[in-house]
This record gives sequence, structure tokens and C-alpha cells, in this order.
Amino acid sequence: MNKIITPSPLHPAKSLLPALEVMAARGFSSDACLEHTRLTRAQLEREGVTISASQELQFYTNVLELSGDESIGLELGDVFVPERYGLFGYALLAAETFEHALALAENFGPMTFSFFGFRYGQSDRDAWFELTNGPEVSPGLSRLFIDRAVAAAARTFSAILGDRFRLHHVLLPHEGKNGSENYFDLFQCPVSFQSQHARLVFDASLLDQPLLQSNRESSLHLEQQCQLIMARLGGQGRLVNSVRLQVLSRPGVFPEIDVVAEALGMSARTLRRRLMSENTSYREIVDELRYGLALEYLGSTALPMDEISRLLGYTGSANFSHAFRRWAGLSPSAWRRR
Repeated sequence: MNKIITPSPLHPAKSLLPALEVMAARGFSSDACLEHTRLTRAQLEREGVTISASQELQFYTNVLELSGDESIGLELGDVFVPERYGLFGYALLAAETFEHALALAENFGPMTFSFFGFRYGQSDRDAWFELTNGPEVSPGLSRLFIDRAVAAAARTFSAILGDRFRLHHVLLPHEGKNGSENYFDLFQCPVSFQSQHARLVFDASLLDQPLLQSNRESSLHLEQQCQLIMARLGGQGRLVNSVRLQVLSRPGVFPEIDVVAEALGMSARTLRRRLMSENTSYREIVDELRYGLALEYLGSTALPMDEISRLLGYTGSANFSHAFRRWAGLSPSAWRRR
């Protein structure tokens, strides 16, 4: 039986959609891929729905058995462009340099739909990006997850750096049998199997390269939102986490409860009642997120109050100042001076 030994985050249901697209191109239906998962295609397309590790493992077991392709993880990962990752993907695109993007991946790995952690480093003229802390699953699924993760990383790095990104070497810990030529075709560089690491190796000079869509202000804002999600996910019930993700899904916009309720497939009244059962309210969640972002902006940036007010969704700095006094007991400028 497949099971994950190491702790893993709950992934959004929509993370399975790219794999369904790959399987559809191969002639397999969504129903066949979702068999025994207790999931439907309609559920995957709803915002805020998460899936358990056991459901995800069953899904990829189906994919492996239906395709009969031991290297299908490469194809599954090659469709993951940055925009697929939502907030985290936009943070990558806006990063100032390639090394900044790698640091984001290392810090916010759980937001990538992967079961792995990530790490990067440099050795002489080479730099590397590798997978860490993989799940304990069957050899077939282990290979699929490794291949999916390294292929997704390579595709993402090409998207944010453009033609400048070229791999020198790819290291993989499995045998690569029955399809080794697929690895050379995808990565266009030497590939070593049965290695100690799952690692992408490239020229260290790329670390300082600016990204195609680098934007310092957007990068700062998006990174701080990623920090809030990482700090708060898992601290309360699953519904609260889903609401937080919805609230933070559009930078600078804090939607009304009706908008979030509709995205989660329920009425505003039902959402209020269910949040009450988890000992919170929609206003408390929004205030918590705004307060957390406010502390980040005031404590680690030199942004003026008007700009911070705008990023937090307030119509003016006076409204922001009033709210901040309610949260912290003093004005934003006084808090910043302290």
C-alpha cells in the first residue's frame, strides 16, 4: 500500500488538472484517472478545495497504471509553467534575480504542489538545485514524483530566465530504465541515473541574472503574501485555510464574503455559520491577514503610508491608520519608529 511517511501539506485539488490534460492528450478520461479517489472533475475546478495525500497517491497510481509509461513524470512536470502555481508562481516571475527565485523556491516549497523540499547551492563554476526530503512511496511512484518535480523546475526556470537557462547536467536517483532516451530529449544535456541526489546543475553565472518579468515592488508584496500563507496554513481548520487562500489570491484586493463564499461553492450565510463553528469570522480572518501584511510592510520596507494603505485595500491612509490603532494600540508611524 502506498503511503507518505514524511509530513506533507494538503495540496489544492486544481493541482491535478495539468496531469488530467496530459492524460486526456493520451486518450484517457478524467473518470478513469480519478477512479477510487472519491473526486470528480467538477471538484478539481473549484477554488479552495484541497485533497488528501491518499487521494493524490491513488490518482497518480491510476496515471501510472493507465499510461504504462514509467517515465511519464517528465511529461507531467513539463506542463508546469509559473502561472500554474498561483501566488507563488507570480512571486517567482517578479523576483529580481535567478538566485532570488531559487531562494523563494527553497523557502516556499510547499506552495509548489510537490511532496519535496528544495535546496540550491554553488560549487566553483556550477550551481545546482535539488530535491530534498522525498516521500516514502513505492518505487514507481517515487520515480514519477522525482521526474515530475525536476521537469517542472526545469520548465519553470526556462520560463523566468528565457533562453539563458541551459542545463549542464541532470542527476537522478533512480535507474531510468524503459525510457532513458526521454530524459535526454527533455533536458538536452547529460543525465546520470542512480545518483545520490535529484539535482539540476547549471552555470553559476546565472544566479545574478535578472529575470524577464522582474518587478521589485510586486516581488516584495507577493513574497510577503507567501510568507503569510506559510505562517498561517495548518494553524486552524481546513475551511479557514481555504478562506485565507481566497482572500490572498488577488494581491491588493480583499473581497467581500459573498465573493469568497461563491468561490468556495456555498452561500455567505453558510460560510459565516461554518466559520463560527471554527471559532472565527470572516472579518477576523481579513483583519488577521491585513495586520500581518501591515507589520511586514512597516517593519521591513520604506514604503510610504499611502502605498501601504493601497496594498492593504484601504481607500486612504486615515482608514488604514484607524484600523492599525485598533489592532496594535498605536499608530502605524509610531509602530514603525519603535
